[in-house]
Amino acid sequence: MIKVFWAWLRKSISRLILITFSLLFLFACARVQPVQQSAPTAEPTVEEVKKETKQDRPISPDPPPVKTTPTPTPPSEPPRTPKPPPPPAPAPPPSRMTKVVWDSVNLREGPGTNHKVIGTVKKGASLAVFEAKGNWLHVRLEDGREAWVIRSATSESTPPAPPSVPPKPKPM
Repeated sequence: MIKVFWAWLRKSISRLILITFSLLFLFACARVQPVQQSAPTAEPTVEEVKKETKQDRPISPDPPPVKTTPTPTPPSEPPRTPKPPPPPAPAPPPSRMTKVVWDSVNLREGPGTNHKVIGTVKKGASLAVFEAKGNWLHVRLEDGREAWVIRSATSESTPPAPPSVPPKPKPM
């Protein structure tokens, strides 16, 4: 269950990063303004004005161009933080009860010896069984924790088969 949560979280973070970079790219592209062609106007051009002013009076040198720096615009919307994941669905109610028959048994995160040991329980402990996967049982302990135990360590283990036919006594 924890591994599923971490996998979901990693996938959600990857998606969040992808969405963030996509939005940054879109906002950056939106700020670029296309070059606009000016429509012909009835106003005189710079050359025409210079010709007219040469005839009237001498022209003083043009003042140096004023440098303008663009002012940064604040982002329209702050980035949203991801919503916390919904709480995990409650486990189905236990279908049966079993007891530990070994002196001690490991509790694991998943059904198999490749899963991490998260605790141990002693002989006689009652366990509520949710599901079975192969030789493993998904159980809830008396304190409310959930874990996986090997079936052979519980009272659900298959008892040794009795001999099929009792031996016949030999006649004397």
